[in-house]
Amino acid sequence: MACGRFNALLRPKIGQWRSLQRAAHYKRTVMPVNTYHRFRRKEQHKLQPQKFKYFLVLDFEATCDNDYFPDMEIIEFPCLKVDSKTFKVVDTFHSYVRPVKHPLLSPFCVELTGIVQDMVDDKPPFPEVLEQFSKWLDDSDISLTEPEPNAAFITCGDWDLQKMLPNQCLLSGLAIPPRMKSWINIKKSFLRATGLYPHGIKDMLSQLNLKHEGRLHSGIDDCKNIVRILHGVAERGYVFEITRTLSLPHKSVSQ
Repeated sequence: MACGRFNALLRPKIGQWRSLQRAAHYKRTVMPVNTYHRFRRKEQHKLQPQKFKYFLVLDFEATCDNDYFPDMEIIEFPCLKVDSKTFKVVDTFHSYVRPVKHPLLSPFCVELTGIVQDMVDDKPPFPEVLEQFSKWLDDSDISLTEPEPNAAFITCGDWDLQKMLPNQCLLSGLAIPPRMKSWINIKKSFLRATGLYPHGIKDMLSQLNLKHEGRLHSGIDDCKNIVRILHGVAERGYVFEITRTLSLPHKSVSQ
């Protein structure tokens, strides 16, 4: 009987130990160790009102090779308009772009992006695509200018709008559109929200316990996966802010 009373007292403790073992197994096998405790409390957070009504998720693809490749040109220009309340895509701009300086895509570029020569040969060059994109923005309720912008660009890294767009505009003899000089780098937002350094789209999806969908380095597929990361980070209660504004050095004017 004493043994029975002892077992009755011990049974709740055994149940607790088994729960801890199951949690430890889940931590080891399902999620990275350093994210388990943080993201296990996801249900404690709620979507917060965002500063912007829309997010414009953008991801360029450009000509490239497996060695140094000067004068890279944009060959895919996708942008997804995302409602910040629902994180659903409400409109899409997507165009392939015909390169002019190096019109033939390298085998490396084709393999990396999945973009083959036929997909760009009959497409407009960058100036025309940029004009189409500007019209797409103008025909919508998007405002990207001060004092009260209601939208912000989202990129995975700073390369798209800090380097690629300025270089492409220089190559095409165009001014950089003023409304494309500020953006949110989802990597920086992810770091601030989670404390974890993001190594790329697949890594951020994995840390959020999401599976990668589509083809990596397909501009439109990358945009769709960035939207999923955006939503996943917002579900942790994060409110997105502009992380970078382009500031180009002014050319000196001779007196």
